[in-house]
Amino acid sequence: MRRLPFPLVPKWLRYLATLGVAGFLLYYSVLSPAPIQPSSPDPLWDKKLHIIGYLGLGLALAYATAHLRDTIWKRTAVVLVLAVGYGLLIEGLQATQPGRYASLNDALANSIGALLASAWFLVERRLRYVRPLEDDTVPTDH
Repeated sequence: MRRLPFPLVPKWLRYLATLGVAGFLLYYSVLSPAPIQPSSPDPLWDKKLHIIGYLGLGLALAYATAHLRDTIWKRTAVVLVLAVGYGLLIEGLQATQPGRYASLNDALANSIGALLASAWFLVERRLRYVRPLEDDTVPTDH
């Protein structure tokens, strides 16, 4: 099976980007003023935002841990536990903020987003990580 080349930036940058996604979710979920719900014909707009946010976090975590590619099941479990756990933590923090509330439905939407991100591990089996601007295979210790 021929694997498609996919760029793999340095590990520190992958983890920094993951922290950026987590910070973005923290800011807009807890630290920023509570949004005014727009009048939308879609009653699930909020849940879709939760799914997209935690899909992004799960994908960032999966990419950040690409150097652990030999431990796919452990890695998948770690990514899911971290993303779902972070979603639960955020929901708990929201309960302490005025104008915010914790919601089991939001926590479920966060978990669905994280679970959807696990599809990356199926895609990743068809990829060959390469250093940007090179065509060499990246060693597993990168």
